[in-house]
Amino acid sequence: MAKFLKGITGAYSGKVGNVIGSNWRNVDYVRSLPKPSKKPATADQLAQRARFARAVSFLSPITDLVNLGYSDKQQGKCTGYNKALQHLINHGIMGEYPNYTLNYEAVVIARGSLANLIGVAWTETSPKNLEVSWVPEVNRFNAFTDDSVILLVYNIEKSFFNVLESATREDGALTFTVPDVYEGDRMVGWVFTGHRDGVKTSGSFYLGEITIS
Repeated sequence: MAKFLKGITGAYSGKVGNVIGSNWRNVDYVRSLPKPSKKPATADQLAQRARFARAVSFLSPITDLVNLGYSDKQQGKCTGYNKALQHLINHGIMGEYPNYTLNYEAVVIARGSLANLIGVAWTETSPKNLEVSWVPEVNRFNAFTDDSVILLVYNIEKSFFNVLESATREDGALTFTVPDVYEGDRMVGWVFTGHRDGVKTSGSFYLGEITIS
């Protein structure tokens, strides 16, 4: 790969012959097309590809949320999504090829210097009605009254995400209702906080698993 120095015609994007022009973080690049390999994939390669595919299928629907969750850290040339993907592949994939499963407790959707919630827990207060509660403790350094509380819930059976951000740190609780079709389904959740400036977050906290009644 090489950087593209613009001439009078400027940079280009796309395939021309056997090279591809592209742009990443406002830097133009030119790279050659990869040569196809005729060698069959090894068992280790197949296993790694399957781990990668499993992680991508889980994180892809929440790419924007994960990029927000990692916006607090200096990522260099790497996006927050790529950071989360790397962590999930290395720490959150369980089992043996080809029967991989996810360790939801190892999923990290946010990292940052803002304080997360204290004493956070969730429960089903009545059928299909859930509450996430926490101690609304604040300070003037990294825990502010108007910090957004961002909740991500995932329906394991239906492979479906919901994101809620209707509460702030000072509220102490967030309630929501799930659809009737969720009855009997298992749900897992994560929560993190976001600063009013939009570029500072806390690390995410895994809430655990709930079976909807």
